[in-house]
Amino acid sequence: MGRPRAVFFDLDDTVLAPRATNPWAAFKQDHQLPAHLLILDGIALRPPHEQAKLHQWLLAYEQALAASSEVREGMRELLEALAALGLPTALLTNNHRAATELALQKHGLAFTLVLTREDAAPKPSPALLERALEHFGLQPHEALYIGDSEGDWQAAQAIGLPVWFLATPHNQTLQPRFERPAHLLRSLMQNWG
Repeated sequence: MGRPRAVFFDLDDTVLAPRATNPWAAFKQDHQLPAHLLILDGIALRPPHEQAKLHQWLLAYEQALAASSEVREGMRELLEALAALGLPTALLTNNHRAATELALQKHGLAFTLVLTREDAAPKPSPALLERALEHFGLQPHEALYIGDSEGDWQAAQAIGLPVWFLATPHNQTLQPRFERPAHLLRSLMQNWG
């Protein structure tokens, strides 16, 4: 892979530190949503009179997670290094915009572009990634996506966008996988050689 012209990031468990247990699995269980579906897809299967309440609960849950979030160790340094290299960054998340902005404000993080589920279909659809590519005027091979999940992999693979992963307790099979942002940056710079 040559030097990317932009770097895209997922939010939960990527920019933000992974949690010991999966909070989304807990939300699905608490609200009897199918474990194998995205939360939004599970809500869409419920009767219309239940959907609005579930969406309210989901937003409150997302905001609580954002308020209690921590930045992944080494992430600030990675973002600063990319900025010093003149590379624009995009944050592409399935989260609600209000919860996303809360997390970014809490941690003082800034990205060139921020897209949420209000802007395009959530991952594993590639729509958020396609919107970011369109914004920067790039082809998929000209960017790099950094995520943590199978959904991130599926979204990137659908359009041929290179994807790398930061380690969580739940993603041992995804490759290339880096334990720390510094390791990812080192490998990225070696690949530019």
